[in-house]
Amino acid sequence: MTGEPSHLLLLIVFAALSVALAVERFRPLRFTVPPYLSYLWMFLLAFIVAAWLSFVVAVWLLALFSFRTLREYFSLIDIRVQDRWGLWGAYLSIPFMIYLIQIDWYGLFIISIPVYAFLVVPFLVVLGGRDYRGTVLSIGAIDFGLFLFVYCLGHIGYLLLFSLWWATLLVLGVALCNVIDQLIAREGHPSWQLYLVKFAACAPVTVALSLALSPLTEIPQPHVTALGVLIPILVLVGNYTIMVIECDLGIAPARLEPGRGQIIHGTRSYLFAAPIVFHYIRYYLV
Repeated sequence: MTGEPSHLLLLIVFAALSVALAVERFRPLRFTVPPYLSYLWMFLLAFIVAAWLSFVVAVWLLALFSFRTLREYFSLIDIRVQDRWGLWGAYLSIPFMIYLIQIDWYGLFIISIPVYAFLVVPFLVVLGGRDYRGTVLSIGAIDFGLFLFVYCLGHIGYLLLFSLWWATLLVLGVALCNVIDQLIAREGHPSWQLYLVKFAACAPVTVALSLALSPLTEIPQPHVTALGVLIPILVLVGNYTIMVIECDLGIAPARLEPGRGQIIHGTRSYLFAAPIVFHYIRYYLV
């Protein structure tokens, strides 16, 4: 990819977000930037690198991000000392999968984690020691984290390989849903009525964004409208699912810290949206 005039729009969004994050960091004003905007910044940084420098560099930046997210997850679950070989297998799955994205080997990418890594990790776990108690829980916890925080997030990198603007549509659509979700959030356990309200608020905005970006994405209007409706559904489903998982991991949204749930909380909205949007686009448009 090379920089084009249309990429200046992405650069402007990235610059505005960078200013907001810098102001919040030095705290001359009394406001807090939500955690998800920090990780939106990371995605936009990778997209700008892809547009102006190199897709290869950009996709390995995303690999580093997946590593950080997976490491935070492993720090929060109960892992036995003898599971260390399984952890190493999970970490090594990241460059394996990213390389497949880099060379555009879709057939192997799609089974890299759900088949090969899911078979290798259990083997490595049982090689780690002779205490069999907890083996099933360890394998399940490691494979689950690998699936969510490497495989699902990896689809953003593959979407970027197809088109810079397809990936931008996804991350900006998810970010808008997060902004609206925060504006109408309520205390206590959310009800299905609240989720309907959130969807009714998000869908028109994401559809409008999808239509506005249509000249850049070159996606036909029926499909871009469908994506605008699909993204908020996936964000709400993903947020609810990961919210329950966060509770089990002891992550408190009111006390988020790096390494203690901040990355997981900031990226949870992409975990369902990224793979499904990717496969929708690939099925209908590639």
